[in-house]
Amino acid sequence: MRALFLLLLLLNLALFAWLHAWFGAFPVRGPEPTRLDQQIAAERIRVLTDREVQQLERRAGEAKRTASATPLPDAAGPCVQIGEFIGEVQLARVREKLTETKLADRASVRSRELPGWYQVYVPPARSLADAEQRADQLRAQGLREPLVVKEEGELRYAISLGWFRDRDAAVRQAALLDRRGAKGARAADKPATVRSTRVLIRGADTAVMQQVEALQKEFPQQKVQACAEAAP
Repeated sequence: MRALFLLLLLLNLALFAWLHAWFGAFPVRGPEPTRLDQQIAAERIRVLTDREVQQLERRAGEAKRTASATPLPDAAGPCVQIGEFIGEVQLARVREKLTETKLADRASVRSRELPGWYQVYVPPARSLADAEQRADQLRAQGLREPLVVKEEGELRYAISLGWFRDRDAAVRQAALLDRRGAKGARAADKPATVRSTRVLIRGADTAVMQQVEALQKEFPQQKVQACAEAAP
């Protein structure tokens, strides 16, 4: 019995010594070796002094100011605008031309209400069908922008032929269109408020400006100028 007790005591001592690596290092299986190897060495960790913290904060502040002061590349580039396009017909035409000239991806529109415009029109027809037929005839004669007025009012089923800021210019245009086949064309006696749309084109480098000039030829009455985005 005493011998058995001594044997168990020796085995426990041997196990204790083995677990504490008294007999040298022993291999450890599983994921533990990798995790232990990746641990940060404790002797390399230290607390920063107040002065070191201030230096780091100062450097971070300088880096932030430098980043904010550095201008970003001007992806948009110079901006030009064309027009005061009045009405949906003109706007539809200019959008079509923007697509043809590959400018659509650079273009945006700004709309606003403008008072004091005079309409040139052909007097109302008896019905919508008659008005649309007359508009088709005018297009066939080369007029680009005849628009049947469908809204309620005294000009319902009239054919709009354009808008002008100056009534004298509207009167001259009406006379010209009458001679070109739009019989009965006349200028409105009173001004109205219209919805005007400007087309803004960004990235207007030399190649783009050539396309803008080609676009303007389709709308000779419209001006090209630098963007006035602050305007209403």
